[in-house]
Amino acid sequence: MSKILVIEDDEILRTLMEQALGTSGYTVVSAADGEAGIAVARQTAPDLIISDMSMPKMTGWQMIDVLKRDPATANIPIIALTAHTTADDRTAGYQAGVSAYEEKPVNMARLKTKITDLLGA
Repeated sequence: MSKILVIEDDEILRTLMEQALGTSGYTVVSAADGEAGIAVARQTAPDLIISDMSMPKMTGWQMIDVLKRDPATANIPIIALTAHTTADDRTAGYQAGVSAYEEKPVNMARLKTKITDLLGA
């Protein structure tokens, strides 16, 4: 099954997503911030990344910039997990390399549909 990297600084939300995606058959790895997310992405080569955009140390936007510049991670689809979903936010996100958005609070059924669409499964 596909491997998903969840990057989320809220431990409760991160754990809930790990459990929900794990019970759906995905292999889930996780990180608590953008810096750790880059390291985990490089080490584990996930098929998809779900990332919060507002995190300490390094924002999701900064992290995406690093990942998209690295040939080893540049083609990994990224779902932005954020409360910032205005048209301008979405435009900036797509220009940065985001593949899809999931608004907070997370709707797991909707998120799983986006995952399936992006992974082609």
